Formats: sequence, C-alpha cells, structure tokens
Amino acid sequence: MKRKSLKAITKETKTVHVPSSIKPQRARQLIRRFHLLLKNKTLALQKLQSSEADYLTKLKQIGTFQVYSGNRQKVVDSIKVNSLETENVIKIESLEPMFLSGLLGRIDGEIFKRGGLDAYQVASTQGQNGKRGGDSSKYLIKWLSELELFSKVGIKPNALEIGCLSSQNLISTSKVFEEVVRIDLQSQESKILKQDFMQRPLPKNDTEKFNLISCSLVLNFVPTASDRGQMLKRVTTFLKETHSYFFLVLPLPCITNSRYCTQEHVAKLMSSLGFQELKFYQAQKIAYWLYKWNGSKSLTGKTFLKKELVSGKGMNNFCIVLD
Repeated sequence: MKRKSLKAITKETKTVHVPSSIKPQRARQLIRRFHLLLKNKTLALQKLQSSEADYLTKLKQIGTFQVYSGNRQKVVDSIKVNSLETENVIKIESLEPMFLSGLLGRIDGEIFKRGGLDAYQVASTQGQNGKRGGDSSKYLIKWLSELELFSKVGIKPNALEIGCLSSQNLISTSKVFEEVVRIDLQSQESKILKQDFMQRPLPKNDTEKFNLISCSLVLNFVPTASDRGQMLKRVTTFLKETHSYFFLVLPLPCITNSRYCTQEHVAKLMSSLGFQELKFYQAQKIAYWLYKWNGSKSLTGKTFLKKELVSGKGMNNFCIVLD
C-alpha cells in the first residue's frame, strides 16, 4: 500500500500517513468511523454553541482548552491506526463544557491520527469505486433502465446526489441524466459541492427542482430521529411535481435489527410522504429502495413517533420520527 506523508498542522511533531489506496472492506469501515466522529463533533459543537471555525477560541475563553488538548494528545499517543474497534464508542454523555471539551479533544485526536479528511476522502473514493464493488448507484441505474421511467416519457431528467463520494459513479457516467448536482458535507473533489443538504437553499420554482434525488448511506448518519424525519420531508420540497423519484440506501440493520424501525414501518412512513415503492433489494449488509413521488398533494401529514416495534437483546436504536 503506497502512502504519502501529511504534516500535522498542530503542535505534534509526528507524521501521519494517508494511504493512496484502501481495500473495499477497510474503506467502508473507515468511512463509517469518520462519519461517526464527524457527526458527534457537530453535536458537541452545537451543545457548546460554537462552530468549526471558532471552537478552539471558545475553549480558551471558557478555560477548558487544556482539557481538550490533553485528551487530544492522549488519543494521538495511544490509538492504534489499524484498529477500528467497535468498543471505542463516542457518546455525548454530558452537556457540561468540561466533558464536551474532552470529547472534542478525543474526536480531533482520532481524526488526526487516522490521517484527517485526506484519509476520509481516499476511503470515500474507494468506497464508490464501481470496479471494486462499491458503487451503490448500480442498482439505481439498473432499475431506471428496466422500468424505462424517463425514456418512455421522453424527458431529459436531472438529479441531485446527496452525500456524493465520487463524480465518477454510475449516476454521473451512465448518461441517464442531463445534469447531476453532487453535494457532500466533507467533499474535497472539485466536481462535488461541499454543502449540507439541510442548509441548501429551497428551490424557488420547478426548474430548480429534480427528477431524482439519491440519498445513499446518508440518512443513517443524521444525528437524531427527528432530524432524519425532517430530512425526508425536505427531500419532497426538492422533487418535481411529476416524473420524480427517490433512491434511498440504508445499512440493513436499520430495518432488520432495530427496536424502532422495520421494513414495514419504513413503507408506511414513506407512503405518508407521498412515496410509492417501485423497487426494493436486500443485499447482505445494505438495503436499497427506489420510490416514485406522487407530488405534494399526496402528503398526508401523518405523524410517526418513536415507538418500540421489536424487542430483543443486542438490537440497535435506529429510528425515524415524523412530527
């Protein structure tokens, strides 16, 4: 495995290594770990009423920078880069500034030790490499071809890809779409706009909306159940009133091993938002859906609150709330 050195932009004199290529399984594990770290960092910053741009200044102002710095260095010194142990859990257990400062230090230390966002970008690119089995959009393109959803009505569709990891995936290269808008929170590729979908300006008219929205392995990283529901609602505001579709991808355990979410529950929830399921595929670890959206008049306004649907040991707490 070829590696390139990345000098630390911190007080550490050590050098971290960013791999130029990663095996697919390792890439997926690393992506999941970075997503977890970045998600919890965002939550911690929100609790501190701070931002990525100024949180270090804020920690100095409130007198907790030494706690942050000590925790960061401890992780840098102790973590094993080749280990992605599941027991190394990151949780926000307290809202006290002292705890949040230490948590931010541990998160930043691990991100740095694992190669920073450069390593995340390498893993993301490998994770969407179709030649290595990582491009989830292959199912989307296959289904669109089978159903002739756009070709039989003679329109030139456009698409919005939320959480795009590569501008060379099948959504972009299949020539199905006349235009593809690609966005991702951590994009480092020029053809992918660095943007939070929840902050994307609402469309002013139908020409700013899309015939298809892809949301692959994104919803499961949205921090809260209520935020996941809000994201799905927001998707409908970006879809054209006719000839519009939604491609959703989730880790399979979200519907097979959750106390609060099942495949049947997802079907009811999506139906309340006007979505009609056209295709579903359950792979070994991933679930794929293709929905047709029936327009804004099909929204029912029905609420779905957090309710235990299945009980058992070892189950996860993935949940989607519509309120």
